[in-house]
Amino acid sequence: MYNFEIDHIVKITKENRFKTIALQFPEGLKEHAAEVADEIRAGSECEVIIYSKPCYGACDLADEEATQLRCEALFHFGHSPIISKTRIPVFYIEVRSEVDPIPLISKNLDKLPKKVGLATTVQHVHALKKVKEFLEEKKFEVFIGKAKGRAKYDGQILGCNFCCAKSIAEKVDCFVYIGSGNFHPLGVARATGKRTFAFDIEMNEVRDMDFFAEKIQRKRFAKIARAKDAKTFGIIICEKKGQRRKNLALRLKKKIEKHGKKAYLLYLDEISPEALFSFRRLDALVNTACPRVTIDDAARYKQPMLTPVELEIALGERKFENYEMDEM
Repeated sequence: MYNFEIDHIVKITKENRFKTIALQFPEGLKEHAAEVADEIRAGSECEVIIYSKPCYGACDLADEEATQLRCEALFHFGHSPIISKTRIPVFYIEVRSEVDPIPLISKNLDKLPKKVGLATTVQHVHALKKVKEFLEEKKFEVFIGKAKGRAKYDGQILGCNFCCAKSIAEKVDCFVYIGSGNFHPLGVARATGKRTFAFDIEMNEVRDMDFFAEKIQRKRFAKIARAKDAKTFGIIICEKKGQRRKNLALRLKKKIEKHGKKAYLLYLDEISPEALFSFRRLDALVNTACPRVTIDDAARYKQPMLTPVELEIALGERKFENYEMDEM
């Protein structure tokens, strides 16, 4: 299903005479880690250490940890490059999906209006040209946004950056997201205000995100409503170098204090209910790190956890109708 570029990794390892390397996988690919490690060892006789902590994206590199383990390089799977300055050489293995999206799209053409925008993650970005040509043959008008911000490829979105979709939102009637899961297509729907269809080629199904977006929106607004009465806030700063937004945290602290409330800066290496248990008496939390933690893991936290935009709504500085996704 996925191309892990084993031959490429073995070649790099041999050419650089690496003796010990580290592998880092996002959660969706971690089940393949042992198999990938076996193949690398068989081809290079190099010792392989699998980094097992959760990985939230290309912004979440384990190069510091790999250095402490005396690894000579880190191979980071499933994302395109974001961070250029690292302690040891980091090789991004983007892991292309080998599943053809055309069969699923061809069976669901009747769901689509005539002006379509395409969006996807790095695993499927190579398929966008083929999908565009197919839809244009079927008389659709198709748009792919240019790469901006943290995106490396045209049409690519990240959990914290939807610029490619937003740049073409006024030209399209809907978005077709190619990939898996709900978080990314939900982000497209919320960031653009356009109807979004998730073409999940792993589950072989199509989901209209309108229902999910409305459901998530109700939950988010409920969290914001609870935080309106909060008197004490914990503002989370993450240790991960690609998610560390200290200046934003300081600005938010001033906003909160301007409204006569108390705010505390909390520095964490991993955001989890366990790590925040000691701060359970704070009324609300504000996450300046990965926005996916705030949205996907909301039910795990006793207090309402807000994005920076949601904090502004809770403080009365922004209206509900001006809700936006938190983007880095």
